[in-house]
Amino acid sequence: MGEVRRTGVVRRYAVIAALYLVADIGYSFFFGALHTILLRGGVHLEQLALINLLGLLYVGRFLLGPLVDRIGTYRGWLMATQLVLVLVWFAMASVDPVGDLPSVLALMAVGLAVSAFHDTAMNGLAVRLMAPGERAMGNGIQAGMASVSIVLGAGGALLLYSHAGWSVTVSVLGALFLVPFGVLLFVTEPPGERPRRRGTPLVTLFQHRRVRVWTLVVVPLFALGVYVATAVQAPMMLAANWSLDRIAVVQGTVAGLVGLVAGLGAGAMVTRLGRRRSVIAVGGFQAFALAMLVPLSQGGSVLALDIAAVLAVTIGYAGMAVCVWTVSMDLARRESAATDLTLQTSVLGVLRLVVSSAGLAVAGAVGFPYLIGVSILLAAAGTYVAARWLRGHTTLELV
Repeated sequence: MGEVRRTGVVRRYAVIAALYLVADIGYSFFFGALHTILLRGGVHLEQLALINLLGLLYVGRFLLGPLVDRIGTYRGWLMATQLVLVLVWFAMASVDPVGDLPSVLALMAVGLAVSAFHDTAMNGLAVRLMAPGERAMGNGIQAGMASVSIVLGAGGALLLYSHAGWSVTVSVLGALFLVPFGVLLFVTEPPGERPRRRGTPLVTLFQHRRVRVWTLVVVPLFALGVYVATAVQAPMMLAANWSLDRIAVVQGTVAGLVGLVAGLGAGAMVTRLGRRRSVIAVGGFQAFALAMLVPLSQGGSVLALDIAAVLAVTIGYAGMAVCVWTVSMDLARRESAATDLTLQTSVLGVLRLVVSSAGLAVAGAVGFPYLIGVSILLAAAGTYVAARWLRGHTTLELV
């Protein structure tokens, strides 16, 4: 009996790994690698600003939650949207990204809109698949595979593009969506529940005071410190005379692989230590890692130490993500799983978008060292607030 149960857990983890393999491929390609490809092709920065505006199509995905929860199954949404995404990527392969930029942007808009449905359904299925005791490790796998997907969509895509060109690169990225599609062919979705509450899930979730505080106060504060630092990390590297190749390797490839290991390690830690003690450990490490960035913010020191600082921040980032996703999953109701989990975690996307836009402007006014100092204080404050909120937290508060 125990062996059968373990086999079931391994299968569920394998499904999570396959799903989140493609979680950030599109976003990291469109808002990372594609920028570089277009700039290299002579596209002006003013034209690229439109790409950032298209990000709003994805950031607001939590608004789709009630529709995804009520119509069909999460598995059905995922398989349908994966096939559409494969077609969108293949269609982009036949378009010249520089010569026919409007067509690329139109296909990109479609891809982001479909991805919003896809990722919302993915969150709902993840909630239903994993029991409370499996969530920490499951979210460790999710964070780790998300790091791999960023490597594939950013650094990996640029590397393939430099050797094989646009059509091959885009086709390979599209074909990756067939991996979770193939896995889902053999997955039976756990039965859902009829809504037990009247009203829109977007509203009824926030009727719980602890959920409001968690989503609007605790999550932003816990993540803000590391977001402030990562927003100016690449500019600090450039100011320290790092080459573009070195930045791409360290931040785009090595950091992604470190994030994979860190996500798995954080999942194991939360499983063993519990939510609150893990948040304290992750928060303390975050503050330490951000302090390691101080020499880099001042123009750099020993290269090996600067690289270690960047990778330490990656580890702290992965730990933060695992903690936030695990607790958010605890607070998600099974009958509105897609809405609840996506709404809580979308705060991270909005926060990242705002901080990324404002970070450089603030750094230009006050300097990198001051901004890193503030990020350390924010990490400490966020850890205190999160640990205090987690007192008495149970894994079945709303389920």
